Amino acid sequence: MGSAALGMSLILVSAAVPAFGEDGDPVPSATLEFGAASAVLTLPADDGVRDAATLTVTSDVATTVTLDVLGVDDTTVVKALTPVELTADALSATVTVDVAGLPAGLLSVRATPAAGDAVSSALTVGSGRPSTVSLSVSPKTIYTWSGSSARSTVATVSAVDETELAIPFTGSVTAVVGSVKHVVSLASPAGAAAKATISASKLTAGSAVVTASVTANGVKKTSDAVSLTVRKTTVSSAKITRSATAIYPTKDGYKDSAKFSVSWKASTGGTIPTTGTIKIVNSKGKTVKSWSKTSSKAWAATWNGKIGSSVVYGTYTVKAAVKGPEGSTQTSSTTVTVKKGKLVDRTLKSTVKANTVLTHFVDLGDWDYNVCYENYYELGDIFCDGNDSIDGISVLSTGTRNVPAAVKDAQKYGGAKVRMTAKVTSLYGEAAWGYARKGAETSKTTVIRSEGNSTPGWLSLPHGTSKLEVFLGLAEYTFVGIDTFTIEYRYKVLSTK
Repeated sequence: MGSAALGMSLILVSAAVPAFGEDGDPVPSATLEFGAASAVLTLPADDGVRDAATLTVTSDVATTVTLDVLGVDDTTVVKALTPVELTADALSATVTVDVAGLPAGLLSVRATPAAGDAVSSALTVGSGRPSTVSLSVSPKTIYTWSGSSARSTVATVSAVDETELAIPFTGSVTAVVGSVKHVVSLASPAGAAAKATISASKLTAGSAVVTASVTANGVKKTSDAVSLTVRKTTVSSAKITRSATAIYPTKDGYKDSAKFSVSWKASTGGTIPTTGTIKIVNSKGKTVKSWSKTSSKAWAATWNGKIGSSVVYGTYTVKAAVKGPEGSTQTSSTTVTVKKGKLVDRTLKSTVKANTVLTHFVDLGDWDYNVCYENYYELGDIFCDGNDSIDGISVLSTGTRNVPAAVKDAQKYGGAKVRMTAKVTSLYGEAAWGYARKGAETSKTTVIRSEGNSTPGWLSLPHGTSKLEVFLGLAEYTFVGIDTFTIEYRYKVLSTK
């Protein structure tokens, strides 16, 4: 018989012959159950991070269990473990697997009873070498000024191997701005995220590139770069504004002085300490007035157009300069002209026929008995007769009046006003009249108490007033006759005399 045939015969005989104990009785066949590993193992050994895992083997009969760790091919024994003796009193045992001597990969632990079928349980061993390095920085903007509240940022670094589990490492974080480099060491002996502080004092202003390099189980890996902005605490821009382009320093209430307000923007986007000046310079370049400012808020100065106690007419340049704790001074300028001029009072008065003012009427009664007539007593007059009403007013007469151009132009100086006086020729009952700026809610009104002159008083005309609304209302059983309206305007004009 050949050797191959003889070997096969021995295998068959061996498979057919049952195992026997020391007393000569056959060893009973065992059925094993093998629990899953309690954890993933991670290389290297003895670093205190996932160095051991446990599995539980259980048998239905007493037996001796041989334990082997198989390689990724599920065949090669890469490590033999201490056999486990299961007795009738203890048919279950915990098996501890140490990572020492194991390769990385998806391995298995095989449990073989003295008699019966072997069973296996999966065991994952991580290489402990970095496959992914994560890096973040917070805050993302820091400042070089010693008084800033954001002088540094914290870099947080973590690493995992191919099992996606955190691994211990050593390494460093590097921040680069231009030719300036700042390196900070860091370490994670137990796999937790490690932190490193990057100080703005070690860098210069600009856009920084930050990376982290870590070494774990002999392999080095670098993270993706993250950005970091390093800024100086500076005034990035300044602006001066004026309350008036020209001033007339005569103390009449009209542009006697000008207010110059200075505002700025900071590189921080917030409030920073600043210093600065406002200077008023004449046409020859000489500073005639100046103010120094030290404030973190926007500031202003007011000038009455005088140099000392004298008024010198002309155009002046107003310059503002603002500086922050760092960086260059930012400037802005505007101009103001000191002019000769004084507000003087003017009046305009005219008397017109009533029918040129009250041009429409509305019957507010129920019987169509209420009416207004023109030319009733005299040419151009208005006579209104009210008999019945629904809500207390029997008839309402209205009209509009244009404000003269001279008065409209003078409204910008303030103080413009109007007063109208009605010449009442007849009255019976209760009536009232008044006027208002067109579209305004407020008005001047008065009750007509007798024949003769009737006026509600002066009505102010702010800038932009171009029309007046005039109205006359009668109660029940009332008649009123009006011959003329006298219209008076008072306003101011700027005189250079």
